[in-house]
Amino acid sequence: MSIYRIFSRFFINVKTIQKVIQHSKAGNFIQLKPKLYKESIHFDKNMVLAGDIHDETILEGLIIIPKNVSVTLQNLTITPTAQMYIEGEVVLQNCLFKGGKSDIHATVDGGKINAYHCTFEYAKDMALSIINNSKAIFENCTFEHNGKVQILAESSQLCIEKCEFSYAKHALCIKNGSFVQSRNDHFHHHTSAQIVVEDSRFIDHESVIEHGDGMGIHVYHEGDASIQSTVLQHNTQTQICVQRGLLTARYCSIQQGKDAGLSITQRAEAQVFHCEIAQNKKSNIVVTKDSKMNIEFCQIHDGENVGIQISDNSIVNIFETTIKAHRSSQVSIANKSICSMKKCGITAGYHVGVCIEDNGNCSIVECEITHNANSAITLFKSDLSIFKSILTQNVGNGILAMSHSKVEVDMCKFFDNEMPHIACKSNVEIYIIQSELYNGKSLFIVNECELTAIECQFYESSNVQIEICDLSNARFENCQIYNGKSYGVKVLRNSSLYLYDSQIFNHELSQMVVNDSSVILKNSELFDGNRNALFIQNHSEAFVTDCFISKHAQHQLWIDFESTVELKSVQITDGALSDIFAQNQSSVYVSDSVIRNNKSRFNVQAVNFSKIEISKTVVENIYGDVYYSENHSFIKQLDT
Repeated sequence: MSIYRIFSRFFINVKTIQKVIQHSKAGNFIQLKPKLYKESIHFDKNMVLAGDIHDETILEGLIIIPKNVSVTLQNLTITPTAQMYIEGEVVLQNCLFKGGKSDIHATVDGGKINAYHCTFEYAKDMALSIINNSKAIFENCTFEHNGKVQILAESSQLCIEKCEFSYAKHALCIKNGSFVQSRNDHFHHHTSAQIVVEDSRFIDHESVIEHGDGMGIHVYHEGDASIQSTVLQHNTQTQICVQRGLLTARYCSIQQGKDAGLSITQRAEAQVFHCEIAQNKKSNIVVTKDSKMNIEFCQIHDGENVGIQISDNSIVNIFETTIKAHRSSQVSIANKSICSMKKCGITAGYHVGVCIEDNGNCSIVECEITHNANSAITLFKSDLSIFKSILTQNVGNGILAMSHSKVEVDMCKFFDNEMPHIACKSNVEIYIIQSELYNGKSLFIVNECELTAIECQFYESSNVQIEICDLSNARFENCQIYNGKSYGVKVLRNSSLYLYDSQIFNHELSQMVVNDSSVILKNSELFDGNRNALFIQNHSEAFVTDCFISKHAQHQLWIDFESTVELKSVQITDGALSDIFAQNQSSVYVSDSVIRNNKSRFNVQAVNFSKIEISKTVVENIYGDVYYSENHSFIKQLDT
């Protein structure tokens, strides 16, 4: 290769770089003397144009590289009054582009640019416009203070590695079917979204996007972003916003933003794996407006607002993720949205663990919801299904369901919650299957709710274990209710209870209280109570059949205030006092039963205008006197 060196004496014959190019052969290496060259340059052949390594060589003017021409520029300072226009190919090595007067440093139109160790600064509008199926590679380059955008890519392909972008409106605007790969880059201090992806694909590995006054990454209008081991932090607006686009994030850190961490909205979709999303001033994750998101193996914590906010017909799946220490609800599901969670931990929240409202739907499988400062789960006009999960040590309820909600609880454990493990208010339907509720009040069901419990255990409460109130209905099958420090079951204010094939035992107060309500007990056992088995009062009704009642320290059945009880095929034994005590205009009908008591003189007592009718029943004790009545009451044995 021949070498042309431009010195002062050379310019006696050849005045400009352009004439040197004209007289050069293709492939020549042209070494420039360090000085300022004010001229426009049009390359018409392949060549290398190099400045001095030690002293500054400055080009000022329009530079054009047409199609089918390949040029290498080395060690140059370029301050074009217009711009560099590239339709062919250019390689930039250790070049400095200084703006100030120009709107744009370079336009690549259907061409190719490779830049290594270059600096692009102070363009009024943008550093580079790469358009019309162009290709670009940038390595170890610096972009700063370039007006609206550092690099605009339209319908082109870019690879950017180990570069730094700072102090412009945008770092990258990627549009119209472009494809950009970024690796180990640093984006910071841009006034609007640092990276904009519109109808294009963006892939990043191991970059840092921080300290922007706008968003970190904005993906919209069918944009597609994939990021891995990327760090986004300290951005003023949402760190990643996806609108009508796609996002895939793996092993990323999205932290300490002044707005939301991640926003997926307007029919957007996102896949997030092994990411840490934390300490954002607003919600760590927002999914809204018919969007979809999958979250797996993530850490989502310490947000100033909601942990994961899901609304407006959106769908979110969460798997093996820890969600903790949020100031508002850890997970919020609203407006016909759907969320499924499996093997997640939701812990140490300052408010509700999971909030479901306005026709939301949530499925929870094998999760732990613990140590929240309010209820573990709250739902309002919504549906919940929870399976094989643990809800414990929450300051509020385990589950609080309200206003036409539906709840299914299957194979779960509730314990050590400060308020009732499950509370239902106002037209709630709840099914509890094969679950354990202990160390705390188990159930509080109020205001026209429907409860079904099958093969469950309720035990070791310091308060009433189960309370059914205000026009509510409950059905218990194959359940055990035991070891309570207060009452076992209360049925109050025009409610009803059906207890089938179940056991109630060992309560400090009455095992069951029925007040202004009705109960049916079938194939069940009530035993070992420190007071009554049944305390039935205030216009209540009870039907007890095929049951076993024994070993209570006070009257085993106490019927009071105009209540009615029918006993059929019941065995009542070993009471410390009377087995049946009816008073105040109450009625009892007994048939096909056994009432046996060797500790009290009177098995059956009726006082104060009450009546008891007994047929086909054995009534006996060791004292001989089995009946006692007074004050206009009577006991009639119909088959004697």
